Amino acid sequence: MTTPAGRPCPLIRLYRSLDAMLLHALLKQVEAGGLGTEGESLFLGRAPQETVAGSVFLPRGGSRRDYAQGLRRLSFQVRTHDPDYLAGEAKALAIADALTLRATPAGSCFVTLCLPQHEPLMPHDEAASAFTFIVNYRADWRVA
Repeated sequence: MTTPAGRPCPLIRLYRSLDAMLLHALLKQVEAGGLGTEGESLFLGRAPQETVAGSVFLPRGGSRRDYAQGLRRLSFQVRTHDPDYLAGEAKALAIADALTLRATPAGSCFVTLCLPQHEPLMPHDEAASAFTFIVNYRADWRVA
């Protein structure tokens, strides 16, 4: 991934440099109920209007759901601003891959599924997109 100037994208490089502890720490906060109240967001990266690479938003409050026996669901968004939809999607996927380490053991947690779901942020601005990722993980994951 590169910036419009052709340089390596620092945000993508940052997320790729993180290890399984990022997801472990994220789920630890979710499980401990430490993400605050409904309507607020945990934010990683830069504000959507300032970034080409993408930003990650995790809705606070009610973001974790028990949806099937033995499994829980967490959702987060990667927001991008890129005139090329496919390039924006690729950046979002790269960030999500680095953030969740899809289907990779993370501590005692195991991500079973991470699916992107595209939603245009503003009808008049096709370049601004939100990609929602649904992460399913084992309910027997425990906060260390």
